[in-house]
Amino acid sequence: MSQVLGQELTEELFARLKGDHVGSKKGKAIVIVTVDERGWAHPAMLSYYEVVAKSRSRIDLAVGKTSATAENLRRTGKITILITDSGINYYIKGEAREVRASMDAVAFMSLFCAQVEQLSEDQEPDALITSGVTFQRPEKKEVGEIVEKIFQGVRNEP
Repeated sequence: MSQVLGQELTEELFARLKGDHVGSKKGKAIVIVTVDERGWAHPAMLSYYEVVAKSRSRIDLAVGKTSATAENLRRTGKITILITDSGINYYIKGEAREVRASMDAVAFMSLFCAQVEQLSEDQEPDALITSGVTFQRPEKKEVGEIVEKIFQGVRNEP
């Protein structure tokens, strides 16, 4: 059963999301959920290179500007972010607004800012989370360069 922790990220979660040592999160996905035009939950996955906490109450996200996720965020402003990995499982609910329709270095990405409204932790004592969602990218120089541009664009936004 989940437990509401408040309206701010914990210090541990803030440290995890603020972008320091992002390379250690390579291949780990963050699931986000928006609400589509018919009222259904719309899941999507981002990497730690696309999600950066600027404070314990603000998280910036890079989202494909023509994606259904971006359209849902523009329309409703509602977002739930799931941070799940070995030994942790958090749900962050918030209000999101578009900061930039096109990011400077990567024009196909939009930048959104989410204000944390509720942080919950969901850890059952007899059911330890052993991993989160993971993925593998092709080891191509150009892919790595784009990923780094997206990360720097999100991280450097004031």
